[in-house]
Amino acid sequence: MKLIRLQELQRRVQDSQPPDFRSRRGTMMFWSGGVFLAMLMIVGCFLNVMWLSSVRSEARRHAESAVVVGCHAYLSDDILRLSQQQFEHDGRVVRSRNAAVDYIRQSGDRTLSRMITENDVELSSPGAADHTGDSGLTQLAADVPEEIRVTFGKGASNDQLQMFFSGLHGVHHARVGVSAAAKIEHAPLAFLPGGNISIPMLPFSIVDESDGSMQDASGPWSEQIESGKGADNLSWNSEQHTVENGADGLTEITLKLSPNSPNPKPDSFVSLKFAATSATGDSCQTVNWMQHGVTAADLKTLGLNQLDFPCTMSVSRLSKPECIEIARWLHSHAGQAFIVCLCRPQVSPAGRSKESAVGSVSSTVELNRAVAARVMCSGISATGEVRICLQACVLITSTALTSCSSQVRLNRYVYSVRLCE
Repeated sequence: MKLIRLQELQRRVQDSQPPDFRSRRGTMMFWSGGVFLAMLMIVGCFLNVMWLSSVRSEARRHAESAVVVGCHAYLSDDILRLSQQQFEHDGRVVRSRNAAVDYIRQSGDRTLSRMITENDVELSSPGAADHTGDSGLTQLAADVPEEIRVTFGKGASNDQLQMFFSGLHGVHHARVGVSAAAKIEHAPLAFLPGGNISIPMLPFSIVDESDGSMQDASGPWSEQIESGKGADNLSWNSEQHTVENGADGLTEITLKLSPNSPNPKPDSFVSLKFAATSATGDSCQTVNWMQHGVTAADLKTLGLNQLDFPCTMSVSRLSKPECIEIARWLHSHAGQAFIVCLCRPQVSPAGRSKESAVGSVSSTVELNRAVAARVMCSGISATGEVRICLQACVLITSTALTSCSSQVRLNRYVYSVRLCE
């Protein structure tokens, strides 16, 4: 009886409610479902944007590192060989591309490693022919590309990312669309140290008055190295980082460094002073420059902010103990690469070398251009005379200040790799 009364009461309550109340309840349920779906779409879009932004940021970081690695892989010593075949250039291109791709694939990021192939690495055509006034050198430097670019999925669809909640917003995939490029510059005007970065400069200069063209050979470097007429008895193993016996197509030059020898000679090194102050402690200042490079503080003592070419530099005398310390350091650092200055002596009208205003007894020389050389071997005689064998090499340094002007001569030894975007 009570159950019948309860059911009758519920029916009366329902009958007493207005008809639009039930319709409003259905409408609210519909809008609640729509709002929930919209929130899911917003969350999905937010997750997709965050995911895509994170992948693109990581891809850009890896692409920038990869193009630098590719540039370094291309700039090897073998580009200095006088006789170049087309297959050698093609081999450097393949090596550069493989180095860039391997760097990304070895990063451990599977999302990015499957998006990169050798076709995504592009080496631009060289612009060496635009530089005038140096036909011989321009021809040797012509194979060096101006730019190396890495693009994820260039001309292909292998950089597609799977999106979250693709069924809600209809977007199933998105492209990464990231690229990075680095320029290879080799027309240095000066060298600028700064902070913890020093110039890897050998504090010995070579008397050579050539301007770099093959028609103007007037010094041991141009006559033996750039002409290819020097001895070729040693080779540098870049994988083992050792000096080996045997020819490699790059000639060597051997010069001597004599103690207490103030006059620059064609067959001798000229000891340079890159600072006005004396060395502190018991270490030879010349060894400090070989070990740590020329710093901004050194040039500041000479009133210089950077090392320009051409410029005038003081020449110093080395004592026999200093030569012994230099020979000891060079012997333990065979294979070290340096920037080497070629110079011409400055002679007064009376025929005598000028004396520098900095330091004690020293003359001055004019540094006319920079090359790069690797120390292959060294030795010292009983009289303290140091003999140093150098081989031309390629050196990459961020301290080089380069020019894009077509009037500036290209340098096939010293390069600078810089990100351009």
